[in-house]
Amino acid sequence: MNFLDYALHHLSCILRVLRGDVAALGDMDISADGFWRSFEAFPAALPALFFAWVVEARQLQAHGVYGSISSMIVRMAMLEIVFWILPVIVLAFVLRAMRMTRRFTHLIVARNWLSALVSYLFVVIPLSELVAGGGQENALSGWLTLGAIMLMLWFSVRVTRIALNVQVMTAIGFVAVETTLTYPLAFFAYGAVGLYPAV
Repeated sequence: MNFLDYALHHLSCILRVLRGDVAALGDMDISADGFWRSFEAFPAALPALFFAWVVEARQLQAHGVYGSISSMIVRMAMLEIVFWILPVIVLAFVLRAMRMTRRFTHLIVARNWLSALVSYLFVVIPLSELVAGGGQENALSGWLTLGAIMLMLWFSVRVTRIALNVQVMTAIGFVAVETTLTYPLAFFAYGAVGLYPAV
């Protein structure tokens, strides 16, 4: 199956998972090859990510962050790759400790394709900034960001529950711990590479 057909198939499966269709997970490629091919979700998400990076870089530049648009985009891309790969490594150890290693591939495949889908969901935010604020942050984009984050967390819980075959509260716990650890780390990482305005 070529890249486009493979990506569209898995994105449609993720949409089914989000609707609560447990059988959709079985229609995804959960083999060893499917595990590695699930990282094709990153190039599948790249158009949405690149658009968001350009808008964010322009905003940062307007707020006094030093550097060209291209250099900021490169830094954002590098961090995106790190935060795409790092949870995979951490989850390998977590699931081993919980004796749930057999569900590792299910979870990573589902998470990777969900990440691609969510990337396009978040495009609504920079689009709103371009339309309503000339490319700058505004009240509408703030509300849209909050809404997108809440949807992303809800999606993550649903996908985690089905991928791990666990109860809702266990899935909520997984997502809550990951969110608690990831967001402060991301804030620190962005600051460390000079992607936040100087206070």
